[in-house]
Amino acid sequence: MVDSASSKGSLYEFQKLPYHPATPRRRRTVLETIWNNLKTLLYLIQFLLKSIPIWIEIIWQWLNPPSPKSVAGWTALVTGGSNGIGKAVSLELAKSGCNVIIADIDEENGKKVVKELRKLRVKAGFFKADVSDYETIVELQRKIERDFGHVDILVNNAGIIPFLVDDEYTPENIRRIVENNVLSQFWTIKVFLPGMYSRERGHIVGLSSELGYIPRGYTRNYLTTKYAIRGFMEDLHDEIYHAGYEGKVITTTVFPAIINTRKESTERILTIPGVENFPVYSSELAGQTIVQGIRNNERKLVVPNNVKTWQLAIYEDLPRRITRLFLLQLFKG
Repeated sequence: MVDSASSKGSLYEFQKLPYHPATPRRRRTVLETIWNNLKTLLYLIQFLLKSIPIWIEIIWQWLNPPSPKSVAGWTALVTGGSNGIGKAVSLELAKSGCNVIIADIDEENGKKVVKELRKLRVKAGFFKADVSDYETIVELQRKIERDFGHVDILVNNAGIIPFLVDDEYTPENIRRIVENNVLSQFWTIKVFLPGMYSRERGHIVGLSSELGYIPRGYTRNYLTTKYAIRGFMEDLHDEIYHAGYEGKVITTTVFPAIINTRKESTERILTIPGVENFPVYSSELAGQTIVQGIRNNERKLVVPNNVKTWQLAIYEDLPRRITRLFLLQLFKG
C-alpha cells in the first residue's frame, strides 16, 4: 500500500507495474477480409442515405437561422477578464444583460472593469485568482456560489504569451505556459461542468488562436498550447454529447487572428518574418464576435468571422510551399 502523503498519484504507481503485452489478434482470412469490406461498403451507403435528412435540416437552419439565445440574467465567469479580449467579452456580455464575474491576477484593472460592468446594470464581481492552480479554482467556485450563485457561461480566456520574455525556453517558463494556458482548462471544466450538467444549462468558451490552424514559426511554445485547447474543446464537445447533454451544454472554440491587446505582444507578433503586414483587429471586435458566437451557439468561430474554420482546415493541409506563397502574395506591403 502506497502512503497517500508521499504518493505521486495512481498513474505514477500504475507506470511502475509490470508490462503485460496484449493478446495477439487473429489475422482475418481472405474471405473474412472480403466480407468485412462488403459490410463496410454497405454501412457507408446506409450512412449516405441516413445523412440526407440531416443535411436538409442543416441547410434549412443555415437559410433560416434561429434567433440568438438570450443570456439576460445568466452569470458568466471570464478568466483573464481584466484586459484585452477578456475585458471586451465581459463588456459585451453585460450589454446583453448577463451578470459577469472576472477572475484574474490583475486586481487593479479587474476592479476598474467591474465598475464599468455595473454601469450597465448587471451584477459584477472580481476575484483575484491564478487559474493555473486547481485548489484556487475550487475556492473560486465556493466564493462565486456564495456571492452570485452558479456559473452559466464559462469563458476560458486567461493565457500567457511566452515570447514576450527573452528566456521563454527555460523549464520554469515552459511549465508556467502549460499550467496557465492548458491546465487551467482542465481545472475549470472539472469544477464547473458538473453544475452545468445538473442544471442542464451551460455554455463553455475556449480561446485557441488562428495559429491553431496556421503556424507562423517562432511561436512553437505558445502554438503548442493553442493546439492543445483546440483538441481539448473538440473532445469536450463530443464528451458532452455522449453524456446526454448536447443542446443543453454548448461549447464554442474561438480562433482569433492578431488582436490589438497588450502593446508589447502586438509589436512582438508583427516582428515575426512574413507577419509584419498582417491586419490587426480591435479587442472590441473580438468581444462582439465572441458574444455573437455564444448567443448563436456556434461551435467554432474565427475572429474576424469573415473567415471560417473549414477554410482554415483546407489551408492547414496544403503543401507548405503553397501556403507560404499564399501568405506572401496576400499580405504584401
